[in-house]
Amino acid sequence: MLHFWMLLFGQSEIAVRALSACLGIISVLLIYKVGRELYNRKIGLIASLLMTISTFAIYSSQEARQYSLLLLLTLLSFLFFIRIIKADKPNKLLLLCYSLTNILICYTHLFGLFAVGAQVLYFLLFRRRYVEAKSIFWVAQVVTLISFSPWIYVLVTKTFQGAIHGLDWIPETSFTQVAHAFAKLSDAASLYLPLGILLMLTLISLGLAAVFCSPRIQQQHDSTAPLQSTRLRRLATSIAEPRTALLLFWFFFPVVMTLIFSLTARPMFESRYLIEITPAIYLLTARGIDNINSLVKTRAVRANSVTFTLIALITFISIPGLYNYYTHPGKEQWRETTTFIEQRVKPDDAIVLLPDYLGNAFNYYYKGNTEILVIPSDVIKNEEPIIGKDRLWLIYTTYESTKDASLKMKSTLFARYGSDSIILYEEFQWIAVYLLDIKER
Repeated sequence: MLHFWMLLFGQSEIAVRALSACLGIISVLLIYKVGRELYNRKIGLIASLLMTISTFAIYSSQEARQYSLLLLLTLLSFLFFIRIIKADKPNKLLLLCYSLTNILICYTHLFGLFAVGAQVLYFLLFRRRYVEAKSIFWVAQVVTLISFSPWIYVLVTKTFQGAIHGLDWIPETSFTQVAHAFAKLSDAASLYLPLGILLMLTLISLGLAAVFCSPRIQQQHDSTAPLQSTRLRRLATSIAEPRTALLLFWFFFPVVMTLIFSLTARPMFESRYLIEITPAIYLLTARGIDNINSLVKTRAVRANSVTFTLIALITFISIPGLYNYYTHPGKEQWRETTTFIEQRVKPDDAIVLLPDYLGNAFNYYYKGNTEILVIPSDVIKNEEPIIGKDRLWLIYTTYESTKDASLKMKSTLFARYGSDSIILYEEFQWIAVYLLDIKER
């Protein structure tokens, strides 16, 4: 998609990132439609507002990566899934759209499989409710499985066994890492961490409490039953209520599966990979906001005052994250780095980047008239730089995950050329730059 997009609109930062922004904007519309299909128009509007002011969603929609597409396809998949199970009779058009969306989501990102898996598990548990949708649902799953089968071998033999090193940067799964991830997903990362986790749990609980306190559910129980027994049955009914259960599966299944694979196969727990569960958070929260009046309803409280108050509170809580995002650089400062090098580069310079894939970003931003020879990091470790080069630039990321590799590279170069070979050193956001004098050394 991005390839053809750039053919139409060019390769500037704005053009390249605009695709993700457009997908994010469409996702706001889709979560409204999902909320309306599950509950009503008001819940859809509230959920779309929550996504609109979500720092996490905005961040994902303003970088040239696949996460905004993963979010959009997840919403589209659940929208078609909900329409299939609500339909009175099989619909071939829905079958086609649902199957195609699931195929795309699985090929867009590995975690797309967990979104489909959540739907499968939900359908298995509630299959008696959706007899009419049985055939069309399973046909769609078979089509998806067959279409994705060429990649299954790679997942089993490469990804999960660690042969593909693109995930090696993810640290070992720990409670702290999981807590930080949930804080990001709940847009509370900018707050004190325990408060962030508490906020996320509160937002989800609001959606459950709304169902638990629903008059319709209360009427389903015998008023003569013991109070404790009635409360327990209400709680069980609220959690097992199909619409709420679907959101719980949507939220918990990807998280649980990610933790299982992270603890048994290889570390995979990363917040941005779980962007597909954020709509479930927004929808549960919207459900709670829409019905929270039943918990505090009095003659002195107007019908929608609590709703407006809660929306205002959540909006206020989102301000620190949004302010921090728009005022502090959170990404690697490649524009500043390459400008710094352009002003100081000479014809006989060479450069080594660690990790090697940084060459993509460097080549995109570097606009200097002087050509720099890029030397692979494995070559610079074992061989002398190409004869005739006078100076060597070393550029590496300062992430904790690349710290060991960076230290080894610096030790190798300093041992070879001496620490007195350092001409200059500069740091940028997540990037460090050394310039070494290597002439006749």
